[in-house]
Amino acid sequence: MSLRKHVPPQIAEEIARANRVLLVSHIGLDGDHLGCMIALHSALEKMGKQVVAYLPESVPDNFQFMKGMERLSPNLPVDRFDLLIALECPEMHRFPKGFDYKSSAERVLNIDHHPDNQMYGDVVWVEPQMGSLGEMVFDLLEVMEVPFDDTIAVALYTAIFSDTGSFQYSRVTPRTHQRIARLLEFDVNTDLVGRSLYRQLRFEAMKLLGIVLQSTTRSEDGRLIWAEIPWTEMQRYQVQPEDTLYFVDQLDTVKGAEVVMLFRELEDGRVKVSIRSRHYPVNQVAASFGGGGHAKAAGCVVEGALDHVSGKVVKAMSESLSQSILQDRDTLPSSPAVSALKRG
Repeated sequence: MSLRKHVPPQIAEEIARANRVLLVSHIGLDGDHLGCMIALHSALEKMGKQVVAYLPESVPDNFQFMKGMERLSPNLPVDRFDLLIALECPEMHRFPKGFDYKSSAERVLNIDHHPDNQMYGDVVWVEPQMGSLGEMVFDLLEVMEVPFDDTIAVALYTAIFSDTGSFQYSRVTPRTHQRIARLLEFDVNTDLVGRSLYRQLRFEAMKLLGIVLQSTTRSEDGRLIWAEIPWTEMQRYQVQPEDTLYFVDQLDTVKGAEVVMLFRELEDGRVKVSIRSRHYPVNQVAASFGGGGHAKAAGCVVEGALDHVSGKVVKAMSESLSQSILQDRDTLPSSPAVSALKRG
C-alpha cells in the first residue's frame, strides 16, 4: 500500500539534510502530537539523526502504555539544531513558554492539519482535510522508507485513534483505515489503547463529572449546551487538568445539541474553553477569543472570571449560530488541500 503522493518532496529533503533535529509541539498535551513525537523520534534515530523531542509538560498516566516515552525530554539543549520540526503548532503563542522557534534551528519545518495555521517556517506542510497529524506522519515515514516497528506503530495508532475521536469524526476516510490496517500488522493492543484513553477515569474525576453534568445549561432552543468547572471544584475533588480532557465529549452526547462547550477555570484565573460542533464551524468564534482549531473542534484560553468568560463566549456562539447557514455534515470550510511553501 502506498500513500506517498500526499507528501511534498521538500519535507523529506529537509529531513535528509539535517543531522541534529528538534521536535516541538503545542502546549496542552494530546494523544496526536504525543504519539507523533514518539514515532518521529524513533524513526529519525533509525535514520542516524541526533534527535531531541522537547516536551516540558508532564505526561498523564493514561498515556504511559506507549513505548518510547523515555525519548521525551523536559529540557531544551542550548545548542542550535539543524532542523526544527514543529508538530501541529499553528501559531507562535502555542509553543511552550519561553521557546523561540527562530533561534532554535537553522531551518524550520511546519507540519500541521489545522486550517488556521499561520504558515511560518522555511517549509510548510498543512493538510486541513487530514483527520490527524498521525496520518501525515505515517505518510512521511513511508516516503522516507523508515521501517515500522512496534514502538512506531503503537504511537501512530494512538495519535490517529485519539484525534479522530476513535474514528468517529467526519474527516475519517478509507485511507485512515488503510493506514490503521498497516499499523495493526504490529503488536498494537487496541483494547489497552482504547481503555487507557477513554475508559480509565479516576474515581475522583468521575465524581466531579457527575457534578458538571448535573449543572449543565441548555439554551432556549436547545442548540447550545455548556457546563462550567470552577477551580474550587477541581481542588475539592483533587482532580488534575488531564482528568477532564474528555469531559466535553460527555456533553456532546446530548440529543439535539448543535454545539457544546466546557469552561474550566484555571489556577491562574484564566478559563480554558473547549468547543465541539456537529454541523456548524466553531473555530472562528474560538479565534475571536484568541484561540482556534478545527471547524468542529476548537478552543481558547480567556482571561477573566469564570462566569464572565462563559457569558461572553456563550453570547458570541449563540449569535454565530443564529447567523450561520446549516452546512452539509461532511463539509469543511474551504482550505488549501495541501500547502507546501519553501522560503529563504
